[in-house]
Amino acid sequence: QEEAGHTNQRAMIAQNTMSRASSVRTHSRLGHALAAPRSHAAISARPRLVCRASDDDGDFESKIAALKLSKKKPEKRVSFEERKKEQKAKAAAIAAETTSGTMTTMSEADWAGETVFYEGAPSSGETAVNVALAATLVWLPLTAAALGRKLWINYKITDKRVCVETDSPFKKESLNVGYSDIVRVDVVGRGVGLWGDAVITCRDGSKIEMRGLEKFLEVKKYIEERMPTQKQRESSEYYDPMAE
Repeated sequence: QEEAGHTNQRAMIAQNTMSRASSVRTHSRLGHALAAPRSHAAISARPRLVCRASDDDGDFESKIAALKLSKKKPEKRVSFEERKKEQKAKAAAIAAETTSGTMTTMSEADWAGETVFYEGAPSSGETAVNVALAATLVWLPLTAAALGRKLWINYKITDKRVCVETDSPFKKESLNVGYSDIVRVDVVGRGVGLWGDAVITCRDGSKIEMRGLEKFLEVKKYIEERMPTQKQRESSEYYDPMAE
């Protein structure tokens, strides 16, 4: 009887195990069956991106090919010396265009009855600054030049001419140029604009310098108002005040 009881217990345990295994299989199958529609539904709900080829692709490739063909060749490198030569040649050409011709011969009779616009020696401020800088010793040559200009040079601008007179023990000179012979006037301010340097370019290429010139901007404007243009020089109707 005891053996029969043990056998019955074993049979009952085996039946319970089999029933549990079958229930687990059933649940897993149901889970797969329920999960499958959801996954299909999620996949079907995703937006689809459709790429279609168009004729623009061919045009784009042709444009790229055209750009490659149209690329410029690398520019030839120019050395510093060659560039400097080109700049000198351009400057010489410009100078030849603006300073071609001969100067007008002038005498004291030509500027009789003239009206003086400006007359005086170089600025006292320039001389004072150069004397003060003489303490550095390096500036001594420039100080001597400034003192010489102050003592022996005189500037005179009238309605008929520009005159630079030198009256030193070593040199006596009077440079006179009429407005018909002036082609350009350049000025540079000095001493915070209290005075300046002026360079007058003449028709034959020569230049007249006026250093330490007071009222340099007014002088520049006055000269330019009386300078003839290139067309006026070429015209026979140009009025030359020196012809009076």
